[in-house]
Amino acid sequence: MQTNIQQLLRRGNAATPRLRFNKSELRANRKMVTADALAVVIAAVVSVILASGSYFSAVERAVILPFVALSLLVTMPILLGCGFYRRHRHSSTMPGLLTLIPGAVMSVTVVLVLARGTGWMHQLPLTTFPIMLICMLLQFAGIRVIARTRELMRNRPVAGTVSDGMPVVLVGLDATSDLFIRASHLGQSKYRVMGIIDDSLDSANLLFHSVPILGSVRDPQAVIARLMAGGQLPRRLLLTKTVTHFDRDGIDTLSRWAEAQGIKVRALPNLAEGSAAPAIPANIDPEDVLTRPQKTVELQLLRDTYRGQKVLVTGAGGSIGSELVRQLASLDPAEIVLIENCELNAYQVDRLLARHFPQVPRKLHLCCIRDRVHLQAIFEEHRPDMVFNAAALKHVPLVEANPCEGVLTNVIGTRNVCDAAREVGVRAFVQVSTDKAVNTTNVMGATKRVAEFYCQAQDLITRDLGCDTRFFAVRFGNVLGSSGSLIPLFQEQIARGGPLTVTHPDMERYFMTIREAVELTLVAAAQGLRARDDNGRIYVLDMGKPVRILDLAERMISLAGKVPGKDIMIEFVGIRPGEKLFEELFDRNEVVEPAGFAGVSCAVPYPVPISRLRATILQLERAARAGDALQVRRGLADLVPGFGGDRGEGAVRNFPTTRSSRPIRPAPVEIAAPEPKMGKAFA
Repeated sequence: MQTNIQQLLRRGNAATPRLRFNKSELRANRKMVTADALAVVIAAVVSVILASGSYFSAVERAVILPFVALSLLVTMPILLGCGFYRRHRHSSTMPGLLTLIPGAVMSVTVVLVLARGTGWMHQLPLTTFPIMLICMLLQFAGIRVIARTRELMRNRPVAGTVSDGMPVVLVGLDATSDLFIRASHLGQSKYRVMGIIDDSLDSANLLFHSVPILGSVRDPQAVIARLMAGGQLPRRLLLTKTVTHFDRDGIDTLSRWAEAQGIKVRALPNLAEGSAAPAIPANIDPEDVLTRPQKTVELQLLRDTYRGQKVLVTGAGGSIGSELVRQLASLDPAEIVLIENCELNAYQVDRLLARHFPQVPRKLHLCCIRDRVHLQAIFEEHRPDMVFNAAALKHVPLVEANPCEGVLTNVIGTRNVCDAAREVGVRAFVQVSTDKAVNTTNVMGATKRVAEFYCQAQDLITRDLGCDTRFFAVRFGNVLGSSGSLIPLFQEQIARGGPLTVTHPDMERYFMTIREAVELTLVAAAQGLRARDDNGRIYVLDMGKPVRILDLAERMISLAGKVPGKDIMIEFVGIRPGEKLFEELFDRNEVVEPAGFAGVSCAVPYPVPISRLRATILQLERAARAGDALQVRRGLADLVPGFGGDRGEGAVRNFPTTRSSRPIRPAPVEIAAPEPKMGKAFA
């Protein structure tokens, strides 16, 4: 007897948590419980009316209220016991809707037994109960779909956030693709899915969650043709499965095409993986470091502008120059002429074209833009339609320590290329400039400012003489991932285990990816050729808000799966000669105007007369070739407003304390680095 009592008590204790859980279910889903109860009432009434049909009379009307009461008293406890309200109302899915069937069938069966089996409501036709079941299921499903839809609508992204995401194409169609697309549509991803490449050959041109299926991996040429014919290329191809799951020849063809277009091929994150840090630091992508969305361009405008043109690029093997060459080659030019001073860079960019664009005619010249005679001979031989001058000495401390070399490349070299372009009558000359030319405190920025002045003066001459040759300068800040820039340096330091060296905790810079900078440069030149009354402008790329170098370093450490200040330290080493705490995109003396197209603004500086420019540049050339650094600085100070002997308010020279336990390493006066090479593209 005592044993039986203990068993009953244990069963009661076990049932107590279940009762409490039922209460919590009712409390959390009270709106849905109310809606389901109303659905039961409607189903009971409708089923009686429909089953009676033309025989509906006072007898049936009299039984409606008892039948509704019976249905409620039976159905609601059964629904609760079957776990109808264990799921949150906002998590309704198709498998979840299927679980409604057993509870509804059980409820209607019990009502049938109590109403007809006992003879209590014998006047109800048997067809009442199947109709009731169908009505209940339809309403239960509708209630949950409405609740889910309202939640999706409430959490839909702000207008523009999805369209601003990085455009990607998914390779593979499975459950992972489904989840990824749902997340992107809800604005919970930085990506925007613009297409899907399926395994099957039969699904092309269908839609999956409003995303078009572009074709099959087994027919890659058709997919490539469709992507190239579109107005925008993806930034990445994301593989939803391991590469071995796809047709080998097809995925190889897609990968080679993507590499030629500068499109990265990556795998989707494994949804089953936890947040554990990887054992080896990840290969960090510059696009992952840039938190703002990248600008997109109109491909058709670029195709119309550069197709069939002879294009010459100086500094063609550098970071900016090689990306210019790659993007121009993809636009089907008549010929690409490469000018590069570094033999290794020339070899590498020639290999890039030979591998990915063998059909594009090309000619490579090892030439220094300081060599006016050789440069002129190249222009006379090829007579290009468009010229991009990306050759420059770009590193601020190096040029600060070697001002004569900086003037000879950035000023004299630019003058030589400009004059040669004018001599052969090119359509457009595009000078790649830098934000360091604005309110500059260093020699590199001053030399690039003089180059901007010279391009502006040449463009004004075009207007005054009614010539056809246009001269544009395109100004932007630091590019992520270029040679000698922060990303490769920080990656190397992370791989060594740190520390990461930052010059100053408050130092800020503007950043964009190389691809984005080059695309907008090509767009600026194309739009500039369309405009006829805007001579003398400088195109300034929209780079968003400046980024603190310290924040960039911490983000890269986190992306590598480490903890800043714990796993990898950060040291402040002091500002180097010529550097400023912050950079600006517009000079204080410039008028800022809209460019008339997205991603670019215009700066209109006060023009320097061409006669004064030529005379001062000639003096600078003589001083630079004589190795007179002091006279070079004086000449730059006479020509560039704000540049003088002092460093300016932005160039702080103190060395702050370090965040880490390691001692401070002050910046050395002389920079130990390889000899600077002309033809190295500015980044």
